[in-house]
Amino acid sequence: EEYRAISASRRIPTLVDSEGPGGKPLTLIESGIILVYLAKKSNSGMYPTDPAQQLEVDQWAMHGQATFGPGLTPVGHLEHRIPGDNAGAKAFFRGRAERLYETLNLRLEGRSYIAIDCYTVADVAHFTWVNRYQDQKIDIDRYPNVKRWHAAIAARPAVQRGLAVVG
Repeated sequence: EEYRAISASRRIPTLVDSEGPGGKPLTLIESGIILVYLAKKSNSGMYPTDPAQQLEVDQWAMHGQATFGPGLTPVGHLEHRIPGDNAGAKAFFRGRAERLYETLNLRLEGRSYIAIDCYTVADVAHFTWVNRYQDQKIDIDRYPNVKRWHAAIAARPAVQRGLAVVG
């Protein structure tokens, strides 16, 4: 009940910022908007000030949260949590996962980052999923642009510190 008071969905993540806009408390749910909010608030450079670039970052950050991640979730569940053969379901969701990786691979053709020419919340939104490619049984070598991007993001000191926390 205590958690329900701050998050009607009772799901993680929830952010409670006691120093929100105008100095007033703010509660946010959903990781995509939390990423954008924190990037804006911190002025870290992970969220651009140019409106056209903001839209580019927003669309790819939401792709990571609403399309890429949820499209990969069933693969992990079928591979690791649901007993039995499930061959038809595995084939369906494996094909979906491969298409998602292909889309990202095409997007990263000739690019260092997903949305614009710097590291943004769009990269964060995708990295957490791509970083589990082995659990998803994805052959990352089939997606050279994703492999290159993943290695570059994983080498960032702040990303390494974050990964050390979650194990």
